[in-house]
Amino acid sequence: MYRLCIIDPVWTRYRLPVFEELSRRCKVDWVFSPSRAYGAVSRSEAPDFRYIEVKMLSSFGGKNGMFQCGLVKYMLREKPDAIKMFANPRYLSFWTTLFAARMLRIPFYAHGVAFFKRREIGIGRRLMMRLILRFVTSYIAYAPIVRESLAAQGFDVDKVSVVPNSLLNRFTVPPVKKNGKERGILFVGRLRRGSGLSLLLRVMERLKKEGNFPFTLHVVGDGEEAEELRREAAGCIWVSWHGAASDIELSEISRECLFGCYPGSAGLSVVHMMSLSLPVIIHNDLSSHEGPEPSYVRDRVNGLLYERYSPEQSLYQLLQRVAADPGQLSTMQRASFEEYRHLTTPSYAERLWSIMSGTDLSIEESLSAANS
Repeated sequence: MYRLCIIDPVWTRYRLPVFEELSRRCKVDWVFSPSRAYGAVSRSEAPDFRYIEVKMLSSFGGKNGMFQCGLVKYMLREKPDAIKMFANPRYLSFWTTLFAARMLRIPFYAHGVAFFKRREIGIGRRLMMRLILRFVTSYIAYAPIVRESLAAQGFDVDKVSVVPNSLLNRFTVPPVKKNGKERGILFVGRLRRGSGLSLLLRVMERLKKEGNFPFTLHVVGDGEEAEELRREAAGCIWVSWHGAASDIELSEISRECLFGCYPGSAGLSVVHMMSLSLPVIIHNDLSSHEGPEPSYVRDRVNGLLYERYSPEQSLYQLLQRVAADPGQLSTMQRASFEEYRHLTTPSYAERLWSIMSGTDLSIEESLSAANS
């Protein structure tokens, strides 16, 4: 039976449904480094594929030269039919695995974001990307904007496919479950540096002091900044701190919310909020977001954008406008959920498999299938 090896730097829970679905089509080996796992590893959650833990070595301050041990040894021993690996060129093990796959004639699929954040790239990065595109079977871009940026930078994109980065929420909230009378704002994500939650707290406190601002804030998530943020919001009775929550718990919390807001460097949280029929408020500088997922937000269609370079005043004015006319978000709620449906139909696993089996779905075909 076809054996697919998936190599990730970390263990992430949101990928479990993807690999479970893939395991119905082929044997899946999930290779990751336990010292960098995000969340506890429970093999009982997905018994249909193999977890393979490898040691991670790091050098140069942990930013460059990381090396996952034993990958070539695994390839020689198991002889997988294909490899999908995160495309982080700072990992030495990415290059050794890429070249070993080439020598062993194993199809290699690199999955990455390329240089979509950069308007211009230097000769070093340009040569590196050309080398990657030459040796991979296919470069799987995280979002359409990644492929578009490669084309704009002059690269040959014949080998570049698109699988929009997304997550599967088994407890979605469709638009029919919203009544427009909700008065909550949802923040969901890890409470880390760069989340921008401190900005949202300051803006909301100002609005509460100045007038009859009707919204409360629901914070779902935990992280290294949690204690500091709670101290900052001490006495703010309009904030509810829910901590880490399951998908079903988050679904229930979201029913009290009219829209979501991720004021900092956003990523997959955008997709999670869309699955709950929440228009998403983010800033307008895509180059400073964590990943390409904020490109799914279209201003005044399925979300709202504020100005990153004058964040406090811009977000203040935007929330003022929403408070004055919350009804404007009703059509955005439907568009937000529709965007989530487009991103997940066909599923992430189906799109990956279509590339690896030679029946690659273009992004246009994928969206057409979602609408049918």
